[in-house]
Amino acid sequence: MRQAIISAGFALLLSAAPAFAADRDFDLVNNTGYDIKSVFIDESASPTWTDNAIDSTMKDGETVRMKFGKGDVGCKWDMKVVFADDNSAAVWHGFNLCEINTIKLHYNRNTDVTTAVVE
Repeated sequence: MRQAIISAGFALLLSAAPAFAADRDFDLVNNTGYDIKSVFIDESASPTWTDNAIDSTMKDGETVRMKFGKGDVGCKWDMKVVFADDNSAAVWHGFNLCEINTIKLHYNRNTDVTTAVVE
């Protein structure tokens, strides 16, 4: 089973055009080596996961723009992805989507660790 952690040494890079506080939209990049069948994004500390945020399986190497509605509030969000090959999941907590433009997911088969790098 894949373990999910946010790499302690991940690089937090702010782009030249910083995100506005109300703009939570971001690009999700699948660099895991595996297809992702579900992505759930909910406000931090939400007791349940809501609807799948992608319409179809996200292929390895694919980038999908995650868009939020005007009714979505707050900057801190959690994310869960479910892999298509074995239904295992990876979960991250506390992404500050008001400051993130891109989240790149990676999986290291040797260590069985899934990481997220934010930009």
